[in-house]
Amino acid sequence: MGLRKWVNRPMRGYHMGVEDLTRGDEGIPVSKRRKWALQTIDAAPFQVWVVVVAGIGFLTDAFDIFALNVVTPMIGYVYWPDNKDHDGVPTVPESIATSMLCATLAGTMFGQIAFGFAADILGRRKMYGLELLIVIVATILMVMSSNGEKNSMAIGGWLITWRAVMGLGIGADYPLSAVITSEFAPRKYRARMLSWVFFAQPVGQLLANVLSLAAVSGFHSQITNTELSCGDDFKCYRAVDRLWRLVVGIGAVPAIIALAFRFTIPESPRYKLDVLRNVNTVFEDTKDYFGAPELNPEGGEMDTLTEVRDSRSPATRGENSGRLSSSSSDIGADEVIDDDSEDDQPQNEEEQHRPAAPSVQLPPGDPNFVPPLASRKDAKKFFLEEGNWRYLLGTSLSWLFLDFAFYGLGLSSPTIVRHIWQDPKAGRDHVYSSLKGNSLHTLVMVSIGAIIGGAVMIKVIKYASPKVIQFWGFLVLFALFIVTGSAWTKLLESSRSGLIVLYVLCQIAFNLGPNVTTFIIPAEIFPTRYRCTSHGIAAASGKLGSWLAQIFLAFAFNSDTQKEQFGSERDNFGHVLQVMSAFMIAGAITTYFLVPETRDHDNKSRTLEVLACGRKVLKELNQQRQSEDE
Repeated sequence: MGLRKWVNRPMRGYHMGVEDLTRGDEGIPVSKRRKWALQTIDAAPFQVWVVVVAGIGFLTDAFDIFALNVVTPMIGYVYWPDNKDHDGVPTVPESIATSMLCATLAGTMFGQIAFGFAADILGRRKMYGLELLIVIVATILMVMSSNGEKNSMAIGGWLITWRAVMGLGIGADYPLSAVITSEFAPRKYRARMLSWVFFAQPVGQLLANVLSLAAVSGFHSQITNTELSCGDDFKCYRAVDRLWRLVVGIGAVPAIIALAFRFTIPESPRYKLDVLRNVNTVFEDTKDYFGAPELNPEGGEMDTLTEVRDSRSPATRGENSGRLSSSSSDIGADEVIDDDSEDDQPQNEEEQHRPAAPSVQLPPGDPNFVPPLASRKDAKKFFLEEGNWRYLLGTSLSWLFLDFAFYGLGLSSPTIVRHIWQDPKAGRDHVYSSLKGNSLHTLVMVSIGAIIGGAVMIKVIKYASPKVIQFWGFLVLFALFIVTGSAWTKLLESSRSGLIVLYVLCQIAFNLGPNVTTFIIPAEIFPTRYRCTSHGIAAASGKLGSWLAQIFLAFAFNSDTQKEQFGSERDNFGHVLQVMSAFMIAGAITTYFLVPETRDHDNKSRTLEVLACGRKVLKELNQQRQSEDE
């Protein structure tokens, strides 16, 4: 059995691979294939293969971002043995550590915007995989960084440079993975598929901590456990130097696997329909992927269903159609679709790229409607004249407010973990115990909460809309930050276990709330011609928030001595959480007023074509929903 057929085998009612859209289209005229294609995609089963391909890349991104928490203390032991904190433990200089974080986030921000824009211009598939090549190259070059012979180079400069390049590739994956998943996803499963893809982030974070813990344990015999630093022990230096390179280098493995998988994904059918206007070849790429469709021995064509969706109103369209198998379409080959053209022959190239001009006014989101191509005039009309800039502003600000807290805590977890777990009266652990404790404590406090929240989110998203989850998620985080921040000092002195529980609850709330929905909503609410660009802008706004958080944390506790800085961080970090709570309130307000509702009155996801109509149409539909509820 060939790989192509093996991938397409049904597993417990689901199909691996991109659902075969060619089945049942043999008798459908060219003029009717657009509606057939869109409705067939929305009625297809859960697309497991799309989730796998996008998820592996997203896992790589999370691994590379959060692995920095693990390797930074290791790098300090090796390359800055004389830069010691108040306990005499070598650490990376604050300026270098902050620069590495900010370089990663700045590169991520640039990659999200640049690749998002390029994917709307050049196509999703042309850019999908290029970002992983950047991550792989940057990972290899970072692993090879050194001070050179007799300190002829500065390793800090190399680390900052390659982290910025790696960030470029990491950022590019955000809009590409989200939009490709959204455009291939059936209407019923779109939010769940995006939640599954994003679930790869906490899994990648968990993987970074688990592998680090395993690697440290593997080098146990070579790392001193009697001294605060390696001192004159060359064997210890060498082991720790190999250790951080191993942890970083492992990140290239899932990237290479994901790169191979991404060649199996064809161009997005919605991109080919709405931007390339290549209706005839929407099915051809899929046929190349799956092979020629099987024919009915009796009729010579695939059997099709004659049931057609009710297209009288956008609110009821698609609600009564049953679940279709991979060998059926909801428009039969002999079905008549409202269209002036009866020509079954391929159109010439000029007609093929010409926008459709229906003779009647089509209802919002009608599959027969061909949207305009991207242009300055159209962008001005859609975003400014029609007021859809509010949606772009809402998704961008909500992501910025979230990431100020999420990455403020996530990328600063070694410091926070140290404050919570370490008793200042007991002194610091030795090299081996310190490295092992950093991985283990981060695993307990961050990864477990993130995994639980992300897993529950996959179930909850079926019953509540992303906007509702995001709004209440921000409010829950506000309450947790207020409680944790207000009780920080007392809990440090009396109940560290209570502080650990509150911190884990914060991680659960992040991933059972806005950390996932800020990724989902921009992939749904913008038209195909601007979807990647808009998602990239929203995601970049989030990284701007995380970048500002790192600058804020770096200067909030800036002191003349290491001892004063450590004491200031430990005593006043509760105030940082209180500041972050204000951002959570701002996120809830932004979500309520500027983020649209993506579900209809039956809590079913609206089609991408309806959501692409913009603020005016969605406002009317939401008003209709409210009136029906009343």
